[in-house]
Amino acid sequence: MQISTPEAAPLERHIHVTIPASEVESGVTQRLRNKARSAHFPGFRPGKAPLAIVERHYGSDALMETFDQLINERYSQAVREQSLRPVGRPEVQVEKGGRGEDFVFTAVVEVYPEFEPQIPTATVIRKSAVVTESDVDATIDIMRQQRRFYVKTERAAQNEDRVTVDFQGLMDGEPMPGGDVVDYQVVLGAGRLLPDIEQGLIGLSAGEEKSVSVQFPADYHVAELAGKNAEFHLQVKEVAEAQLPELNAEFALALGIEDGDVAVLRQEVKENLEREAQRLSHAQVKSQLLDLLVESNQPDLPKQMLARELEQLQKDPNASAAGDLENISRRRVVLGLVLSEVVRREKLQASPAEVTQVIRDMAEQYEDPDQFVAWYRSKPEQLEQAEAMVLEDKVVAWLLERVKVTEESVNFNQLIGRSPATPAA
Repeated sequence: MQISTPEAAPLERHIHVTIPASEVESGVTQRLRNKARSAHFPGFRPGKAPLAIVERHYGSDALMETFDQLINERYSQAVREQSLRPVGRPEVQVEKGGRGEDFVFTAVVEVYPEFEPQIPTATVIRKSAVVTESDVDATIDIMRQQRRFYVKTERAAQNEDRVTVDFQGLMDGEPMPGGDVVDYQVVLGAGRLLPDIEQGLIGLSAGEEKSVSVQFPADYHVAELAGKNAEFHLQVKEVAEAQLPELNAEFALALGIEDGDVAVLRQEVKENLEREAQRLSHAQVKSQLLDLLVESNQPDLPKQMLARELEQLQKDPNASAAGDLENISRRRVVLGLVLSEVVRREKLQASPAEVTQVIRDMAEQYEDPDQFVAWYRSKPEQLEQAEAMVLEDKVVAWLLERVKVTEESVNFNQLIGRSPATPAA
């Protein structure tokens, strides 16, 4: 057995093996004898046919089976003796083999790179925010906006009103297919209608009509309408203005506060915002660390890993909007290798309790958390994903003990990206 590494492919191992003809013959003979014990041939009792007859029927099968066994044995031996860490299955090329001659083959396999993970030297910024009463007010205002209702009004329509309208579309003087709509409700400014139609509705009151000219965008989702001109006749049936629910006991009860106590509602909102602030702070630190980890480490990358990652990205309909898929797949492979190497060297482990906690954290957003946990645990690949999440967080914690971290105080809006990130007073 000889093992070599091509200069142009430092992660490839070429395992060249020569097996004496006598060992091949011994394996073939043993298999033929095993087959002879149960083989049925006309004129012979089961297991009593001469070996020569068995060989005529099963000689080729016995030879192929022997080759398979010898390849597996020698390959496994090479992996053990050389402490190889294969990325995937080997590619085997048989160079010589037959009855009465030596069996020669080469197995080519990619291995994981051997490298020492480099700890980033750049400073990580950890932003933290104190949740204030104004943050609570803003969040409750958003909750009220989400529960807004509409009340009919006699005034003319304006932005953010809900308008009920009939419209008929004409193109070149002929009715458009699907262009007639009755009792269509639209909130002006929401962008559900073409801008020309929305602008045409602003200023109209219930009972008023208007015709507007429209040009469909060149990239309109209906190809036969893209770039075309049309005319729409609008008939407003109702204008309704948005109103927000009062911040009172009824509102608190609707949000699950048992006694309708608004103070309890505010406290729950504040605690939720504080948890979100901590989660976001940790997520931002983690994102910085992982980016720096990729910049600081450039190990040799196995071609099989790159190909698999790129294939998965190409299958993802959302990935095309993310940019250069080859660079994205390369980054993911680098990050995966570095994280795995830290886990291996530091002997980090994910306990069953930690994996369970990760799954339960994910389950909190579902109506039936226990059902989600049972479903998640039923799929081995999902359990592996949860374990990987635990290990990733452990690597982040390990790194945070070794990098420089600068603390920065910001307000809550800045933490979540609603305003420029300038230090809070």
